[in-house]
Amino acid sequence: MSSLRSVALCLATLLVPSLAVGSLVQALDLAQLTAQAERIVVAQVVSTKSDWDPSGRTIRTRIEIKVEEAWKGSVAPAETIVIVQPGGSVGNVEMRVHGMPSFAPGEKAVLFLAGQTTARVVGMSQGKRSVRWDDMARRWVAEAAEHSAVVRRDSQGRLQPAPSDPATGLDEFRQRVRALIRP
Repeated sequence: MSSLRSVALCLATLLVPSLAVGSLVQALDLAQLTAQAERIVVAQVVSTKSDWDPSGRTIRTRIEIKVEEAWKGSVAPAETIVIVQPGGSVGNVEMRVHGMPSFAPGEKAVLFLAGQTTARVVGMSQGKRSVRWDDMARRWVAEAAEHSAVVRRDSQGRLQPAPSDPATGLDEFRQRVRALIRP
């Protein structure tokens, strides 16, 4: 029994680092997100649907969003955009990609998008800022991006968790982003 446990522990030790490496993404600041995005929108999630990719080997999710505001790119209000990303659930099979943003129908978010035919979120979870109404402040707030898989290198070259930006008023966030967009 102890030798079986030792073998299992060795296998787990060997497999975990290779899984973690694929789940890390280099931190992008707001200027980098803005520069890499072809479109930046405030949108509401209309629907999400997961299915198998054409090879039948991985699951992908299609997120349909309806644009409320366009901050960058040629996007019309009320336009529908489809985001495609790896991961999701089909039947009782689930595939998760740590660091990918999650979406729920009815949710409102600021999205930094690349790709024209089908879009993807720039910088994985960094490119999505959920938007909520703050009753106390009586304003819309752009939440901090989810940063659990985001890293930076320190002065010795070691990977360190990257801090996330604080939540900020949507009007202020809009102004910061627009100031970064080059005409």
